[in-house]
Formats: sequence, structure tokens, C-alpha cells
Amino acid sequence: MPDITPEPVNPPPLTDRGYSYRVGTELYLVRHGESMTNIYSNIVTYDPNLTALGWAQALAVGRWMAEHVPVDVVITSALRRAHSTALAIAHAQGLQPITVAGLEEFSLDFWEELPLHHPTQPWLGRCEWQATSAGQPAFVAFRDRIHAALAAILAEFNGQRICLVSHGGVMNVITAAMLGSSHLSLWTENTGISHFLWPEWQRWLATYINRREHLLSLDPAAYPRVPEATPAGNGQFALPDRLIRSWADLPAYPALAFLSNRLRRSDRILFLRPPDPITPLRVSLRARSAAILHDDLAALEIGELRRATLNANHIRYQYLFTPLPYADGHFDVVVAPAGDPALASEITRVLKHPDGLIEMNS
Repeated sequence: MPDITPEPVNPPPLTDRGYSYRVGTELYLVRHGESMTNIYSNIVTYDPNLTALGWAQALAVGRWMAEHVPVDVVITSALRRAHSTALAIAHAQGLQPITVAGLEEFSLDFWEELPLHHPTQPWLGRCEWQATSAGQPAFVAFRDRIHAALAAILAEFNGQRICLVSHGGVMNVITAAMLGSSHLSLWTENTGISHFLWPEWQRWLATYINRREHLLSLDPAAYPRVPEATPAGNGQFALPDRLIRSWADLPAYPALAFLSNRLRRSDRILFLRPPDPITPLRVSLRARSAAILHDDLAALEIGELRRATLNANHIRYQYLFTPLPYADGHFDVVVAPAGDPALASEITRVLKHPDGLIEMNS
């Protein structure tokens, strides 16, 4: 089998970072927090965001890494569940996440090619399965895509401490490559951390896999599922078909009814702490894009559940980080609580024109 372990094109400079040996590049792999499709069995969407518990996990891993693992750069997959987790990690370290194409999760075809039900060798880790472009084309394409993205990241950030936030399948491929294997059967918990470093003897060293003590203080029972959900087995929940069928089922908020007609197709709109997390979905139907920011994790789950059910991909629910993670003058319209001095300067910064501010009373 050829050696597929990614090695730096130019060996990174070795420094003393508190280990008993000098090291160069360090790579921290972090799986995203709990997502909607991890829990709700009948949501069909390729790009779900985090649940309330998923946001709590993301905030927890961000705090833990800021205290114990300072990094130089935070890299993320473009998918919402990874980007949101990366945003929490980066914010805690005073950084902005960098989105890199090629780190997205696999498709269903990947699973269909794995010999998990071999009559005599049921476990992937024990079988003689070798991926080939003829026998397992989807997996080979997925693996090669991840290898290419990883090689580019290691080359660009050579010698730095890199945090890479991605997905379970992606982490399997990267971990296997780092250990010089063709494949691994490895389970990583939501926001589990794996650490690799390039030491002075110039071979990747795994110091830990799936580290997660940052989750010990989280009580999942403190983040209940939406009331409409019913247990579906295996820790998942199902949503009733009647929950939402179309945009017309979304509640109308009279105080914002005028906004639906005012918005142009080119407008970007920002909602800050909306009193009803679902109303912005209906209001934003005509907008180019919408960001709905809240620090109530339950509100984020309620809104994201409806967004994911509708596949409203131009709308994003995010935790309310300050400073706001947007460029100056990014939004045409900002809907915000009236009289909030903590947000006033940030609203002014991200708003294109002062007349685009709409203040709402709670």
C-alpha cells in the first residue's frame, strides 16, 4: 500500500511549546456540535445547523480551547453545522474562521460502498476492503478531495497551530492519513477533539483522539427538544407532518408586515434577538439573504428546525456573538430591539444606511 501520510513540502520550523521535544505544525480536528439531522430523524436537508445542545457544545469547546489550546487559525467546512462550531471556537480566541472548500461531508453513496454487512467480516476495521476507483468510486473521490484540501491547508499554514472543524467522515479520512492507514472505523462525538503534531523526528504523532472533557459540565436534559417532537428510537426524535407545510403556515407578525413588501430581492437583512424566532422566516421570503441572531439557544433550535424543514437556504440562524462576525456595511436592513446600547455601535458598523434600521419593542 502506498504511503498516503501527508508530509510538509517544506519541513516546518521546530519550536519549544512545552513538550519534551520540539514541534512544528499542530493540527486539532474538531467535529461539529450536535446538528438537526443528528437528532430529528425525518428532517431531510443536506445542510442543517446546530440544535440548542449543539450550540452549547460549540460554546463549551470554544471556551475550553481558548483556555487550554491557543491556536493560530481556525479552518472550517462550508456546511452550517461546522461553520457555526468554528465560529464559536474562533470567537473565543479573537479570530475569524476561514472557510475552505473540499472539507464537506460525504454523500449517501459513500455508505453504500462500505462492506459493513460482509457475512464473515462485518466490521470495516477487520476486512480486507481496499478502496479503488472502480469498486468504490464515491469513497475514492471523497477521500481524494479531503487529501487535497488537507495538503493545501498544511502547506499554507506550515508551522502553525491549526484548528480544523469538520465532520465525522472527514475526520476518519484525515486521521487514517495521519496514521498511514487506508481506512479507519472511528467514531468521534460531537465537538470531540483529536490532536496531531509534527515532532522533531518528522512523523505525525497522535497525542489524543476524541477528547471531550469540555462536555462534562453540560447536562443534555437542560436542552429539551421542541414540544411537537416524539421519540423515534436510537436517541432520535420525529416531527409531525403537520408541523409546517409551506410558507403560508408561518406566523405573521403585524408589526413587521410592512417589511415583507419593502424588501428587495437584492437586500440582506439582519434580525437581532427577535421576540419570535419563526417570524423572520416569513418576513425574509423576498430577501437575498437573512441572518437571525439570538443568544437564546432554545429559540435558535425552534427557528432552525423550521428553516431546515423548508430548506430555506438563504436564511441562517446563528448565535449572537459580539462583535458581529460580518463586514462593515454588510446589511441593507437591521431589525433590532429598541434601546440596546450594547448593540448600537455594532449595528451602525454593519448597516449600509442609517435609514435601514428598524427598532422593535419587545
